[in-house]
Amino acid sequence: MTKKPRIGIALSGGAARCIAHLGVLEVLEKEGIVIDSIAGTSGGAFVGALYASGLGVDKIKEIALQLSWRAMVKPVFSKQGLISGKNLHRYISKYIGALHFKDLQIPLAVVAADLKSGDKVVLTEGLVSEAVTASCSLPVIFSPAHGVGKILVDGGIASNLPVLTLVENMGATLTIAVDVNDRARELSNLNNLFQIGIHTVTLFAKKNAAVEKRFADIVINVDASGISLIDLKKGPLILKRGRAAAEKQIPFLKKCLKEFSYF
Repeated sequence: MTKKPRIGIALSGGAARCIAHLGVLEVLEKEGIVIDSIAGTSGGAFVGALYASGLGVDKIKEIALQLSWRAMVKPVFSKQGLISGKNLHRYISKYIGALHFKDLQIPLAVVAADLKSGDKVVLTEGLVSEAVTASCSLPVIFSPAHGVGKILVDGGIASNLPVLTLVENMGATLTIAVDVNDRARELSNLNNLFQIGIHTVTLFAKKNAAVEKRFADIVINVDASGISLIDLKKGPLILKRGRAAAEKQIPFLKKCLKEFSYF
């Protein structure tokens, strides 16, 4: 008998575009495909943490469509960033609470980057909110987080689409990569530190995501054309794009799963 695969899903970073992950998860649930592990970076880590905690997709959609940059990036200046990481952590904790990784219903790996070395740091222990805060800490904009003896910043710098983390750290035998930045037009104007910070991470993220995408069994590319990284108001459209991208890949995904006698 063919051994049932351990399905892992990698959720890319992409700020507001990460709302599309919910459209993808919604389609997978509808098709009866159960996720065994999750690896997420930045906004993908936030969505992944909420889903791994046991919240249903409908509830997470409610949260996503109410997200506010004004509340999230309320200026509280620090020496290491325009905005204190404490405010970001407080905002993330509002939704994730005091959950530890061991409390999650689905195994989760959160990816951050070591500011000194640029290396990927995989977080699977401790408070989930602290790990997600580290993964979302955009350099220059948010002050970096401190953990595991390192200075941690946005994981997009090292691994924006953490496919290899699923295999190396989570034991996945069939990997689904969800890239919410396909066909995206990046910033052409770099007029302030916020734009510079986003552009810097985007440059690294685009390159490392292209590399890791090659290792995925199934790739779901979400069309991000016309959607900027800060377009939270386009939530319904982003959800629709996520659903469409997932539905397009369902036939191939089912074909892969049938080889494992999944259905």
